[in-house]
Amino acid sequence: MNGNEIRRADQAGRLSGRVALVTGAAHNIGASIALRLAEEGAAVAVVDIDSVGAKDLCQRIVDAGGQAFPAAGDLTDIKDVDRLFSEVETALGTVDVLVNNAYTRVSESCFQPFLGVAPEHWQRFISANTTMFFACSQRMARRLASEGRPGSIVNISSHGAARAHREQIPYDAVKGAMESFTRAVAVDLAPWGIRANAIRPGSINVEDGRMDWNSGDLQHAQIPLGRQGTPQDVANAVLFLSSNEADYVTGQVFNIDGGMAAQARAPQVEPHAPAGPETFTQFSETLLGE
Repeated sequence: MNGNEIRRADQAGRLSGRVALVTGAAHNIGASIALRLAEEGAAVAVVDIDSVGAKDLCQRIVDAGGQAFPAAGDLTDIKDVDRLFSEVETALGTVDVLVNNAYTRVSESCFQPFLGVAPEHWQRFISANTTMFFACSQRMARRLASEGRPGSIVNISSHGAARAHREQIPYDAVKGAMESFTRAVAVDLAPWGIRANAIRPGSINVEDGRMDWNSGDLQHAQIPLGRQGTPQDVANAVLFLSSNEADYVTGQVFNIDGGMAAQARAPQVEPHAPAGPETFTQFSETLLGE
């Protein structure tokens, strides 16, 4: 995204008048989400443990004519979450769009075969990560309910909630909990007009290369649309779920994955070679008589 695309205050956008808080927003997917929401008129609270990165992103938004506020805090501490929201409310107003994007690895010891995961590391990981999306969602929802205002919660999940990663059991467990939490919160908060949905990104090519596959053949095999996703692809979905266009959408999980979840198996293991654009002419002549 070009920062010059961010709308100025006098331009109407799909989120004009809204205040959005994005956690883990200084880099990668979180940064793209913050920029996209700002582009459509939202005042954005950029929350990240990297305070320098958060300030830099806010400056980009402000320089382009948007409104942003950098905030840092311990999202695993419910009292600190309350303080953080109070600061954001003073600076920008009541938060009515929350994007729970942040998660913390806590301990690398969790990322190994199941039999090697120490119970104390498991407990820290699960507690820290589930507390973040619980505490932020509850703090936002209580304020909105007290003011009689609707809102939107968007949780950034993972394919790991439905299909296992090897040697990432705590991570997959947290994302599964996040999706169950999303559905339960959506039902509980519906009387107040507060919606909750989740997004499952597929393989997203981020700047630090953590999900950048080296094999083009593998990428094509796993993704029917034939390319990795970008942070912007995820941000566009968040924008939709945050806007009035999704007013009748709640309790849902959206796969933003180029068709990965829809595909039963990779083309290489199909009993015959799947058809593609390169075989269209042949199929047309054979099946359609052209």
